[in-house]
Amino acid sequence: MKIKILDRKAIGFDTPLEMLSELGELTVYDNTSKEELLERCYDADVLVFNKVKIDREIIENSKSLKLICVFATGYDNIDINAAKEHGVAVCNVPGYSTESVTLYTLATVTALATKLFEYRQYVACGEYSKSDSANKLAPVYHEIAGKTWGIIGYGNIGKSVAKVAEALGARVLLNKRTPQGLPGEVDIDTLCKESDIISVHCPLNDGTRGIINEKRLSLMKRDVILVNEARGAVLDEAAVAAFVKEGKIGGFGCDVYSSEPFRENHPYYDIKNLPNVILTPHAAWASYEARERCVKTICENIKSYLNGEKNNRIV
Repeated sequence: MKIKILDRKAIGFDTPLEMLSELGELTVYDNTSKEELLERCYDADVLVFNKVKIDREIIENSKSLKLICVFATGYDNIDINAAKEHGVAVCNVPGYSTESVTLYTLATVTALATKLFEYRQYVACGEYSKSDSANKLAPVYHEIAGKTWGIIGYGNIGKSVAKVAEALGARVLLNKRTPQGLPGEVDIDTLCKESDIISVHCPLNDGTRGIINEKRLSLMKRDVILVNEARGAVLDEAAVAAFVKEGKIGGFGCDVYSSEPFRENHPYYDIKNLPNVILTPHAAWASYEARERCVKTICENIKSYLNGEKNNRIV
């Protein structure tokens, strides 16, 4: 059985892959361009990747392909209908990054809330050493205790972030696409109006694309902290950048983008150096522990498939 990893660089060069090599003939590519994809996938039985897009053309022309294993929870980069039509199984890895993304969300929110990088820069540039005061109290910052933290998307990550928010003393509001009447559950417009902090953790689909748009940004408090740890296109990126520039968002953090890496023509390029903005390179999911869990689950997915069982199957 031929197993091919298409983008080792996106998965991490330190990610342990030995357990995959025990399941078949393993070939590892650091990166795979669109032009290289057809040739590399042609004789593969199993494909493993993180960011590569597997469309209908690839699936139809990969004559040996039996199983697609995405090194992620989301699978919007795979043509699921084409896979189903051609009898190709697709597996994802749910839940592996919950702790990692929760940590990153907390780090981003607290850094923005405490003005941490602004205070650090004051010391790092030497101004503190030249000053005649033992402290600096501007820009002002506020505690999270007593504030309202709104969570959009209430899966594993959303629930984990809610626990952290509550531990910090915040009142938690949550929004689910399918309402269940949970404590703190509100419609998204109410969440936008009442929250001091908003973190986004929902999947990208037709119902969530652009869910944070100009109208909903207008509902938010001017000092709101908005953090996106979902998918870039869940936000109207141009509208968000405009609101940041106009001082209508207190703090903005983002780890995901509609095009990755984002280039100089992306709306966020002009705000990347602002003191109330923290942009990170799609790293929230990728603690070493999370990546190790992901590989282990992919191995379980492959073994289950070979045994005629279904484990984390999408199709």
